[in-house]
Amino acid sequence: MEPASCAPESSPILVGGTGRSGSTVVGHILDHHPQLSLTRPMEVRFIAGRHGLAEALDTAQRHPDQAAAVSELAVDRLKNRWYFRAEEVGLHTTVARPDLDTWCADYCGGFGTDPVGATRQLTAQIMQRVVAPLPGSQWVDTTPANARNADLVTRIYPNGRVIAVERDGRDVAASFVQQPFGPDDPFQALRKWEQRTLRIHQAAKACPPDRMLIVQLMDLVAKDRAGALQRICEFLGLAVDAEMVAWCDDNVTADAAHPDRWRRQFDRKTADRLDKRYAEAVQRLRAQGVQVVT
Repeated sequence: MEPASCAPESSPILVGGTGRSGSTVVGHILDHHPQLSLTRPMEVRFIAGRHGLAEALDTAQRHPDQAAAVSELAVDRLKNRWYFRAEEVGLHTTVARPDLDTWCADYCGGFGTDPVGATRQLTAQIMQRVVAPLPGSQWVDTTPANARNADLVTRIYPNGRVIAVERDGRDVAASFVQQPFGPDDPFQALRKWEQRTLRIHQAAKACPPDRMLIVQLMDLVAKDRAGALQRICEFLGLAVDAEMVAWCDDNVTADAAHPDRWRRQFDRKTADRLDKRYAEAVQRLRAQGVQVVT
């Protein structure tokens, strides 16, 4: 019997983090569960990303007079940023441009009077094409902004579940500066980590009960792998699968995760300054109720 295809209206699993925190790793782990499939592209971006549909919906609900402007901005980002990202990466791999143009026109036309309905309709139309070829009964997206906008994306998917992956901010900063995107200064990167960590905490507080789970990357890597996988699967209402565990054991290693890379990557003076700034950031976050694991 052929496996059931994912349905766009099914309860999606939206994985995110601060960026460079391990959300991609968790997405690949979940992709090896027989009931789940990672989207292609694995970061659809247009829902939770900056100026995406979730942000437009939030703004329109708070400021109805801005509905036209934010819906047009969301469509511009969708068409000109997230549709084609690279030759094999983007919504263009599954969604025909004429269809997208029609759907976006309908979205903008209906957004002013029914922003929730228009947003859900456009999201479902796009995701139906994205997930149609995928096996499993639920789809998984790993757009990093899913975590910090969890309270917004659950307005689009009331039955969706969000997993936020957390990682030591010093390692996040060290990873960011090695990438062609994001801050190339470790102290700016650490500040971004702090801001996004606070936003994830605020989103978790604003989410409906039992819709968001926070996972520590290092638990999956070394500290409590079995426990972390069990918590993830229980949160999703799934049994732990042997294939998923085997893939995790083979691929999620300490070497691949680069723990404490900030100590090795920077000279002693820079590492000491980063450590001090990190301690100050943790203190500020904890003063605002964020449970930072160090």
